[in-house]
Amino acid sequence: MIDFLNLSKEVYGLEITDTHVRMMRLERQQGRLNAIAAGCLPLEGGIVKNGDIYDEKKLAIALQKLIIQAAGKKKSKRYAVISLPETKAFLQVIDMPRLNAEELRAAIVFEAENYIPLPLEKVYLDFEKVSPVLLRGNRCEVAVTAIPRETVDSYVGVCDVAGLTPIAMELESQAAVRAARESKNLQAPIVIIKIGDAQSSIIVYAAGSIRAVFSSPVSNHFFLEKISSAVGVEAARAEMLKFNYGIEDFQCSASLPDDGDNAEKKKIFEALMPCLVDFSQQVKKYIRYYQTHENFAAQDKEDFKKALICGSGSSLKGLDEFLSFKLGIAVERLVLPIGVDLAHFKNADFLKNGAHGCAVVAGLAMRALAIESDENEAKEILPVPVPSKNLLQRIEIKTKTQAKK
Repeated sequence: MIDFLNLSKEVYGLEITDTHVRMMRLERQQGRLNAIAAGCLPLEGGIVKNGDIYDEKKLAIALQKLIIQAAGKKKSKRYAVISLPETKAFLQVIDMPRLNAEELRAAIVFEAENYIPLPLEKVYLDFEKVSPVLLRGNRCEVAVTAIPRETVDSYVGVCDVAGLTPIAMELESQAAVRAARESKNLQAPIVIIKIGDAQSSIIVYAAGSIRAVFSSPVSNHFFLEKISSAVGVEAARAEMLKFNYGIEDFQCSASLPDDGDNAEKKKIFEALMPCLVDFSQQVKKYIRYYQTHENFAAQDKEDFKKALICGSGSSLKGLDEFLSFKLGIAVERLVLPIGVDLAHFKNADFLKNGAHGCAVVAGLAMRALAIESDENEAKEILPVPVPSKNLLQRIEIKTKTQAKK
């Protein structure tokens, strides 16, 4: 039998950021999600920067080490659902007439040029119809996503060298939203604030779809640098201080005596507070921008009553309370409904210490599990060659000139 028809595939979620690579495989046991394989490795500086791969060889070696850490040395074929960098993508919800599938596809190819600042022949383009925020009669809304072919092909090539076959790829924001949806905590409209390893994304989710994604340079790496510099410690100690101290006492820090642990708390507070105030203002600005630039019903403009925070930087202690205070809405950490099956592996430390930091790789692993579990989807996706223009199930782009011909 052809190998790809063998459904006993190992399909993993794989997250690649500027500073770390993460891997996870899930299994549903008695209705509960359990992580049966997981791993996390830091990357040397300069291997990946702003989503661009600068050293493919070193990244492939790191991925090979991660595969062994997470999945062991068994030499079976392994597959992955892989994250793509948010900073390289263009996402736009556009208004279109109601057309049949073929006509809509052709119309979007023409319309996309008005929204994407790159030649269409240089990007992979995807779209899906989404529920409109308002009923529009004979109109519909379509979420259009584009990402440079060069970026996608570099990620595919590195995974191929590392021994992983990509079967699907998606943006970090899409994976984070899937994780939030699985947690049963996705009450639209809502803002998801993903504070990642090297940058943050402010994701606006409404009417069953991502409506907008905004980026910020605030990140977990930024937090750790500030803490390390303020109290003169290494990164590992800074991570512990972030998790145990953070800015929990931000409302009463001025009254704390300057001795012992309080001295460290004050230094951390003073180092982080200016950037966090600025960050909270950015989030408010992005929410306001979305509300004033989208056709939101007047009564819905007040409906952002809750935000979720996730990503490695969200474990900063006190961050949820601080953002709630500044934004004037409830802010909660995204709690992933994932258990750790220690009978399968022993390297789940990064899951036990604040699983909300793994929202992206968990979301990828959830899609991987769906592929493993669905025979029809598995047969459709698994035989994809590497690299392939169909890898992302993207539309093959034609320019206006080609379309006219």
